[in-house]
Amino acid sequence: MKFIQKTSEPDFFKEDTQDLKIKITTASKKSEIWDEYKEKRKLKDYILENEQNGLCCYCESKITLDDSHLEHLKPKSLDYDNLTFEYSNLAVSCDGKCHTDGNKPITCGHKKDDQFDELNFLNPTTISNMREYFIYTGNGHIGSSSQDELKSKYTLELLQLNTFGNNLPEARLKALNEFRNSVSINVKNTQKDIKEVATNLLHKENLAFVSFLRFKYKNLLQGATA
Repeated sequence: MKFIQKTSEPDFFKEDTQDLKIKITTASKKSEIWDEYKEKRKLKDYILENEQNGLCCYCESKITLDDSHLEHLKPKSLDYDNLTFEYSNLAVSCDGKCHTDGNKPITCGHKKDDQFDELNFLNPTTISNMREYFIYTGNGHIGSSSQDELKSKYTLELLQLNTFGNNLPEARLKALNEFRNSVSINVKNTQKDIKEVATNLLHKENLAFVSFLRFKYKNLLQGATA
C-alpha cells in the first residue's frame, strides 16, 4: 500500500451530487441514493488518472474502469448523510477478483465491505508514510514492519492482501520479473547505467505493485537520494 494524495473535489462531482447530497438527508432508504449517482465511471477515470496512477488503492494492481469500483474508505453505512458523497472518502479499488481463479471478490474493497475499525485501519489517503508500515518477503508476501504491527496486521487481514485463495504474492513476483526485463531493455536501448535506469523507473508511481518493487530495491533508492 502507498499514500494517495487526494486532489480538491472536482467541479463536475460537486455539480453532479449537489441534489443527491440534499436528498439523502431525508431519504427513507439512504443506501439506495448512491445508486442514483450516474457518473461513477467518469469519477473513477478522474481519480485513477489524477490520484492513483491507474493502481488499486489497496493492492496496487493495475486496474481499468471495467475491473474496479468506487470505494468508500470509511463505509458509507456508518454515516450515510456525510460519507456517501464525501469526496475525500472516495477512492478506486480493484473488484477483488483480478488475481483469483473465481468470480467471488476475496481482496480489497469488496472484501472489506462494511467491516471497519477506524482506530486500526491504515487509510491510504491520510497516512503519508504508508510504505513504512509494511515489509515484503522474497516470495512476494507482504507483512508488518515495526512501525505499528497492530494496525498493519489488521489492515492486511481486512483487505486479504496475501493469501486465502488469491494470487497477489505471485502477481508481485511477476511484476518484479517484468520490471527487471524493462530495465534490461532500457539499458540496451539507451546505453545508460543500469542503476540510473532502474532508479528512474522506480520513481514512476504507475508501476503495478510499485511499493513492493521499491522495497526490493530500497538500497538502490537510498543511495540515489543520499
